[in-house]
Amino acid sequence: MSDHHFRIVHISDTHISRHGNFVEEMFDKAVKEIRNLKPQPNVIIHTGDLTDNGVLSDYEFSLEKLGMLKTKVLVAPGNHDQRNYGHSLFKELVGPLDHKVEVDEGVIFIMNSPEPDRDEGRLGRRRQDYLEESLKEISDDRIKIVAFHHHLVPIPNAGREKNILEDAGDILETVLANKVNLVLMGHRHVRRYLRVNNIILINAGITSNIRTRARLGHSFNIVDISSDGKVKVIERNMSQEKNMLTNEFQI
Repeated sequence: MSDHHFRIVHISDTHISRHGNFVEEMFDKAVKEIRNLKPQPNVIIHTGDLTDNGVLSDYEFSLEKLGMLKTKVLVAPGNHDQRNYGHSLFKELVGPLDHKVEVDEGVIFIMNSPEPDRDEGRLGRRRQDYLEESLKEISDDRIKIVAFHHHLVPIPNAGREKNILEDAGDILETVLANKVNLVLMGHRHVRRYLRVNNIILINAGITSNIRTRARLGHSFNIVDISSDGKVKVIERNMSQEKNMLTNEFQI
């Protein structure tokens, strides 16, 4: 790994729509704070539910809102994005459902975990094979990041546990065997950070939707990776004045 400092902003569950549950002032606040970060992030990763209903007006509005950010945004599709045949609009307007993106020393896999019109998620054998074969080709001195919407392990304080990835065990084995550094997820509107062997699993809270949990509020994550492999996860709760340093890890 080079001496370059690698910074990720991790947002999720924006649920952008001109109607309903979107909290536009929180999204705009997040944009303002992200634009004022020093240093600026190398990349912004959105782990799904960009839109609330997956309809054309939602997608058009979401592109307008994402355009307020200065940094490239990579978006993993969420289950709300695939409602109402929304996955076709996602592919047309946002990007591929599954793809690999190289940003500086980072290699980021954006994966499609939802199935149309279902809350549950799975990657399935074809995506598992794609991920496994692609990861094998990447040098271990790169920062390897996998991002998808559903979560690999149960999340506390998120209500009844029913929407974990159906093939979570297989995916966990794949990312462990191929020395992935970070797995970024969303979906449950609850932030959580967990280390499993040398992988850091990071769930984002909710950035701009009314369906917050208890007093957790609206938030996004800042993930800093230093040249010596230290990972600092900072939770930016937008109802608080100060950032909360959530945890530090060594990879």
